[in-house]
Amino acid sequence: MVKLLLSADDALARAEKAVLVALVCAMLALSALQVVLRLAFSTGILWADPLLRHMVLWAGLAGAALAAHESKHFVLDLAERLLPQGLRQPLAVFSGLVSAFICALLLYASIKFLRDEHAAATTAFSMFGLNIQSFWVEAALAPAFALIMFHSIAGFFRRKQ
Repeated sequence: MVKLLLSADDALARAEKAVLVALVCAMLALSALQVVLRLAFSTGILWADPLLRHMVLWAGLAGAALAAHESKHFVLDLAERLLPQGLRQPLAVFSGLVSAFICALLLYASIKFLRDEHAAATTAFSMFGLNIQSFWVEAALAPAFALIMFHSIAGFFRRKQ
């Protein structure tokens, strides 16, 4: 069972890396296109800037999930270096528990937030004649906190091996 949990943790991390690379490449391409359009043609894509802002949020969430996979999400680095070897493991367990608990709270809050955003049906931006609802561009919040929590929990089993 633990082996399955850890292999799922690794598979999710690989998928998160692919998503992060795709997001960064898309952000670079879209930003470069905006710069060229503005400098060369004094125009731009109306929906590019709001989309780029949301893509930065998505990339940050994917990066946070990857940091959690590598147990770099909530580490008291200075304390870990200063503490004797025997206290480092309890500190790692404590930080993992705190991280998982906070992510559970944030997951709950993000689900409530997304429910409210869906009910409000506000438009984040328009693209190709379509009104993109805020709910859809913010929908990455809940899965991201769930992934961070999952990686934090899987980290307990990874440390024992």
